[in-house]
Amino acid sequence: MNETISTILMRRSVRSFRPDVVGQAELDQMIEAARHAPSAMNQQPWHFTAIRNPELLRKLEENCKSAFLQSNVEALREVAKQEGFCVFYHAPLMVIISGDPGAIAAQYDCTLAMENMMLAAASLGIGSCWTHAVMMFHATEKGKAIFRELGVIFPDGHQPYAAAVFGWPAEPYPEAPPKKADCFTIME
Repeated sequence: MNETISTILMRRSVRSFRPDVVGQAELDQMIEAARHAPSAMNQQPWHFTAIRNPELLRKLEENCKSAFLQSNVEALREVAKQEGFCVFYHAPLMVIISGDPGAIAAQYDCTLAMENMMLAAASLGIGSCWTHAVMMFHATEKGKAIFRELGVIFPDGHQPYAAAVFGWPAEPYPEAPPKKADCFTIME
């Protein structure tokens, strides 16, 4: 098996991070990988916002948790009620990829860029976890206002489509959950 496929199969959602900062060199490599993701008609509608400020992450965490607590999805409400639940898992870095909603496929383009970023992180030994609470919270008027209040501003007209936290794993990667075997069709 080649190195790329090994990295894809090895990557897991990490939910326990050491406090050590992800260095600039690693972040640069992750963003470079993200910038090379495919995008519809090569529009590259994305903008990357990296947040390392611990106090800002704490405030965002506090507010994004409310998105889970107020969700229509019972499973999200239940997990958010658990003692010690932390939406961002105390990760030292969050990256939000925003995009121009006027682009042909901004949501897909930004999601593909985040997947490239997460795979690049895994190849560097850095853990990651998708953080949908950011988009859920930002989708509300209260969320938009709090993002502005906290100084998390996206380029004019952009909206967040993908967010993930990154850091050095505090524990070994978990085992892969069983994968569905009957999820494809071959037509010849």
